[in-house]
Amino acid sequence: MDSGPLFHRIGAFLAEHGLWPSPDNYALAYALVADGESPAAAAVKAATSDGVRLTQREADRIKTEVGVEISAVPTGGVDPALVADAAQRVERFAAIVEASRAEAQSYRADLQAGADRLEAGEEGLAALVAITQAMAQRTMAAEQQLTDARDEAQALRVKLAEAGEEARSDPLTSLPNRRAFEERLAEIEREGRAASLAICDIDRFKRINDQYGHGVGDRVIRAVADTLSAGCAGNMVARLGGEEFVVLFEGLEAAEAAPILDRARETLAARHFKVRETDAPLGRVTFSAGIASGGPKRGDPALQRADALLYRAKNEGRNRVCFEGA
Repeated sequence: MDSGPLFHRIGAFLAEHGLWPSPDNYALAYALVADGESPAAAAVKAATSDGVRLTQREADRIKTEVGVEISAVPTGGVDPALVADAAQRVERFAAIVEASRAEAQSYRADLQAGADRLEAGEEGLAALVAITQAMAQRTMAAEQQLTDARDEAQALRVKLAEAGEEARSDPLTSLPNRRAFEERLAEIEREGRAASLAICDIDRFKRINDQYGHGVGDRVIRAVADTLSAGCAGNMVARLGGEEFVVLFEGLEAAEAAPILDRARETLAARHFKVRETDAPLGRVTFSAGIASGGPKRGDPALQRADALLYRAKNEGRNRVCFEGA
């Protein structure tokens, strides 16, 4: 199969379903596009047979069940230019270090030769002065090389920090991404601390995308992200993928977190959105959510229980928050 059309078909699939082009999602799309009769293709067709979009949650389930190879470290949207610049700085740093090593070897040999001549009495005071001046000049050159190496090392540290930050950031909303959320949740679980988490899903988002296009859909996602960030300030709000978000409430039980999230839901539902290009009313934008308490000895993983509560909120009419204990 020609790589050009294959690449475009993979990109079209990811865009159609609002999936971030991480290596694991790309692997799933490749399995679907490259072989329409593969187990992955059959599972995707079954999950989307009624016309719904493939959510990140469903994509993850399919990848696990059919054995699609998943990258251990997703890129999370790291800018390739940033990676390339960091690589170039590594090369320059290595070149400076190698030049310094070669210069040190030459410097040591020259010092030994000068010492041998002085010890043998072959040179006088004038030679000693010349050797000293040469040593001073070589020392200055070595200092400059060390300064260059220090500057390159510092620049490299900055670039690597930027790359690490981008790897944990969602490019559309600037929120932490799924990888950042999972790392934080794992840290909390290792420490045995209490927390609750909420999965939020924009209601009828496919209709928005189909009717108004992906540009409007992206703006809706950003609006929901801003509302959640403001309404749940002090708590981690991350984008799981597509129209799904997660809020991590550290130190709070589900019943304590529910009023906070519900106020954010009410704020969003009260807004009147319009299509920027036409000024046509977009209608209400709402989300549904499920909140589960985490921590030790809680039974099933909190994410799994929150997901079940989200489906309950959808089945009960959408635009609501369901939480454990209610």
